Parts: sequence; C-alpha cells; structure tokens
Amino acid sequence: MLAAVPTLPTTLDEAHQVIVRQQERITELEKQAARVAVLEQQVEMLQKQLEELVAKFGSSSRNSSKAPSSDSPEQRALRPKRKGSSRPHGGQPGHPRHERALYPPEQVTRTEQYFPESTCSCGGAVAIDWGNPYRHQVTDIAPPPPPDVTEHQFYQGVCQSCGIKHHSQWPDWVPSGQMGAGVIAWVVILSGQFRLSMRQIQVLLWEMCHVRFSTGAISKAQGKAIPWMGPLYRQVGQYVRGQAVCHADETRHYRGTNTYWLWALADHSVSYFMTHYSRGKAAADALLGSFTGYLVTDHFSGYGNVPPERRQLCWAHLIRHFRKMAGRCGEGGSVGKRLLLLAYTTVRTHHRWQQQPDEAARYQRRILRLRRSFQATLNKGLALENCKRTTNQCKHLLKDEAMCWTFLKDSRIPLTNNRAERVIRPYVQWRKTSFASQSAQGDRFRPTVMTVLGTARQLGMNMAILMRDICSQGLAHKSVSVRFPLAQPLASNPLQTA
Repeated sequence: MLAAVPTLPTTLDEAHQVIVRQQERITELEKQAARVAVLEQQVEMLQKQLEELVAKFGSSSRNSSKAPSSDSPEQRALRPKRKGSSRPHGGQPGHPRHERALYPPEQVTRTEQYFPESTCSCGGAVAIDWGNPYRHQVTDIAPPPPPDVTEHQFYQGVCQSCGIKHHSQWPDWVPSGQMGAGVIAWVVILSGQFRLSMRQIQVLLWEMCHVRFSTGAISKAQGKAIPWMGPLYRQVGQYVRGQAVCHADETRHYRGTNTYWLWALADHSVSYFMTHYSRGKAAADALLGSFTGYLVTDHFSGYGNVPPERRQLCWAHLIRHFRKMAGRCGEGGSVGKRLLLLAYTTVRTHHRWQQQPDEAARYQRRILRLRRSFQATLNKGLALENCKRTTNQCKHLLKDEAMCWTFLKDSRIPLTNNRAERVIRPYVQWRKTSFASQSAQGDRFRPTVMTVLGTARQLGMNMAILMRDICSQGLAHKSVSVRFPLAQPLASNPLQTA
C-alpha cells in the first residue's frame, strides 16, 4: 500500500502550527541526542574501568608473567586440562626394555649362594650349572659408621736453663675450625642443592653421621666455602659470557626485609648466578659483562643495552601477553586474537622445520609471510582509537618487532627462554621454603653455591667428590686448583662466525 501523503497547510495559521510542531520535535530530538552523548560517555568510562579491573584481577600465569603458584583456586580451575592419551599406562609395545642394572661382582659386599637338592625325585644325581646363576641383588644402607675424629695435641715446654716457654707450631694443613673437609662439603651440598635450613642440616648430620654442630658453626662453614668456590664461580662466569647463545632471567631475592634480585645467565651446559640490589640496566650489564653473543630474554627493559640485532624475545612470554589482549572486548580483543593465532602458527612452523630441516626454503617463505602479517596486525592495533591499552602494547612491541625474529639469523637460537627459567626455578623453591638471607655472606653464598653445584650437576660430575676436593685444598690453605672440564670460551665474536 502507498504511504499516506501528509496534508499541506492551506492557511497561514495552519502553517504556523506545523512550524511550532516541528520546532517541538527538533527540541525533543536535541534532548535525546544530548542524552545519548552522555550515555556514550558513561559507556566508554565504564568500559575503561572494566578493562582496568580485568587487567588488575584477571591476570594469571597464563596471560602474564606471574608465577603459576600465585594463581587463585578459580584461575587454577580454568586452566585447560590436558587430553588423556588412549594408550595404556606403563611401557608401550615395541619400546626398548628397561631393566634394573646389577652391581658388578667387585662392588658386591656379600654373596649368598643357594643350590638345588642334590638328588632328583627319580633318584638321579643333579649336576650344578656353575656358569650362569640367576642373580638377585638386595641393596641396603649400612648403619652410619662412627665419625672420623682426629685430635691434634699441641704441647709446650720450658727451658731448664733460662725458663723460656716453647710452644709447638700449628701446621698449615691442620684446620682451625672443628669441621673437616667432608663435613663442610656436605653442609654446602645440603644447603645449596637440597635447600635445607641450618636447623635441618644440624638434625640430619646428627641422625645420619652422629656428629653434632651448632647452627652458628654450620653458618661459619658456609662462609668458609665461599672463597674456596670462587675460582670455579669465576670460571663459569668467564665461560658463559663467551658463548654464542645465552639465556637470562631474574627473580626476587630477599635480605631480611629488603628486596634484592638474583640474576641468571645460562647456556646449554652451565648456569651462572649473581645477586644485585637493582633490577635495572646496570645490574644486567654487570651480569652480561663482555658477552657479545645472542641473548634470549623476556620483554623486560632491563636488557635494553643489548643491541636489538643480538636479542631474541621469548615467544612463550609474547603468547601470554597476546592471550591477555585477546580477552578484551571490541577491536582490541580482535587484534589480540589475531596476534595469538600468528604466534601459535610461528611456533608450530618452527618446530616442524626442526623436525624436518630439509624443507628450509618453504620454512623461510612461511616465516616471512607470518612476519608480514604480524607487522600488519601490530599496525592495525596501533591505529585503534577506543582501546588505549592495546594501542600502547602494539606501539611498544612494534618498536621491538625485530627482536621477535632474531632466531632467523642463527639456527642455534631457540624461540623461548625456557632454559633460564628452568635453572632459576630451584632458587624460587629455595626462597619459598627458607628464610631470607640475613647478611652479605648469604648474598654471596647463594649465587656461588648454585653456580658451582648447578654446573657440576649439568656436567654429570659427582658433587660430593668435587666439594670435598675443594674444601680439602681450602682447609690446607692452598690455592684451589679444581676446575670444571669446560672448553675455552670463544675468542672471536660469535656473530662473525655464526
């Protein structure tokens, strides 16, 4: 049906009435427009407040750099569950068989032999097969032996002619304290490797070895071991700074109620630690020293003095930030979801190339295409007007975009900083289960013992033998000559030889 045509006014009074009605309608529309503008401002303000609250209370270990232990029960419940495998528990068909290794005969303490009856039920004699007996070994821990106590007796005498007293001389190899090399070695290992408190070390030494020392003596033994481990500590620091690729990370360290920082620098074979009062660039420079290789880190600005062409950002940290961006509303969330998808695709493409390195040409094409999409998405986020937080993050990341792709320069550069996080994790556990250090001695002991024992374990060395050798030379007032079997650091710039 055709719409009704409005009747036009025929007189001047009717025209005036139409004009008045239109003016009233315009006034009403202006009021509605003003009300809509106020509501839009309120919506924008509430949306900003919501984003701030989500950013403050919605942060978890999955979308930020927070530790998993800091997640709330609700956040733990939201963690995605790993899909169960359809395979049964235990060994799978076709896998190499694993058997308990037997001690060789020379390491067997006692041998018990058992023989069958000499006569068979049929009346015949049973011939013993002496060549291949079935061997079953039972391992036990013997009661602790009595401690090895050496008493040093120093005599004095008096001259029968002049009456001058003469005292025996203290040999250099006799310790001035009450602990021998073995006890000090185990005090260091129990505290640095197994993270026991001084009170726990005191109890364990008594229960296992029947030796009793005060907690003050145990603390003093730790202090003695610091300069003895110094040569190995410096050796590891010099070695790791000469490598082509290293990982760096930092975590909190407390001295009393004051906050310090423990820094870690590691490669595939050694780990080096350092405590510092600062988390800034000066501390990072002290950690890196003369390091000129590629450095894998998170997006922390403290490593800003490292040239961008030598720094690789951790993609695991980037994924967590993108996951947080993807949880926002509007265009900011769309940009975050796109960045998250590109990050997952980049990691998957890189892992696939590591499994099939012969497809290098196709890998390069895919990575370059992903990089162009990554840059375009960051530029899109930079142009957003209604999501300031996403815009700032895209601007910050676009400035450091080249550091996301440094791994394309050298196949030895990994995508994540997993190595540094793994070596620093034991200290985080140590910090949570013990009191803070109370002096500068504790600040020196923790990084030194973690560097020495951590490197020894990574190299497959026996920590007890290593520490006993170190403490034996230290107690004898000799220069510690023990060193790690490390290759010489690279003499040239690794970037020139990569």
